[in-house]
Amino acid sequence: MGLPLFSAHGDPGPSFWHFAEMSGIDPAPRDHSRENPHATTVIAVRYVGGVVMVGDRQATGNYIASRDVRKIERADRFTALAISGSAARGMELLKIAQLSFEHYEKMTDSSLSLEGKANYLSPIIQRNNLTSPLGVLPLLAGWDESHDQGRIFEYDGAGGCYERFDFATIGSGSPFAEGALRLGFRENLNREEALELGALALYEAGDNDPSTGGPDFVREIYPMMVTVSEDGFHELPTPDVGERFRSINARRTESRGVAGGSLR
Repeated sequence: MGLPLFSAHGDPGPSFWHFAEMSGIDPAPRDHSRENPHATTVIAVRYVGGVVMVGDRQATGNYIASRDVRKIERADRFTALAISGSAARGMELLKIAQLSFEHYEKMTDSSLSLEGKANYLSPIIQRNNLTSPLGVLPLLAGWDESHDQGRIFEYDGAGGCYERFDFATIGSGSPFAEGALRLGFRENLNREEALELGALALYEAGDNDPSTGGPDFVREIYPMMVTVSEDGFHELPTPDVGERFRSINARRTESRGVAGGSLR
């Protein structure tokens, strides 16, 4: 199937959102029901050589709606996008972002820069959050080929885009995760150290925030762990993730959960 052809006055340009509207498709949310499970918590940590992202798998309403939600997805080879807020609307936003970046490449025969991708999402977030009760706050991270480094971008509820040069966390478990991140972050973290810190921060969020799902050792459901580097997007396999969280849990069991005065 080839690309659609447009007249000189009807070309939608590289904006997928504009193309959808011209095609009679309204990407705006319609479901205003009260049963709206929320997705939390996601963490991003920069390290020398890329970015680590860790996200829990639980969607929560008045009860646990789902235990195995994927909150981090590959937007393209060098970009990861995560969501918090309305779980259902967040999944739609992930798909729109993937289609938008692909549409831009096909229409312009070039790729958006990482910063361009971050800015591209701002009006989409603004339009969703200011016209719908189904609010979404995404987190975008990836490898910037032009600067040879990992970068992290977060958003406010009105679509404002801000770069974070250390770490970022979104969702209801953020206060607990951020405490661990502030204690453990260093500018010269390597990949393994960033993975360990991200796992520990997510464990803290799951241990203290009732809406955040930590590691589920009974069902063998563990948080997602992703790295984005010059080698592209890579999701860690479940056995590897499980071993990391079992190690943290063993240390906590040994101390019976009592704070020991050091980052564990």
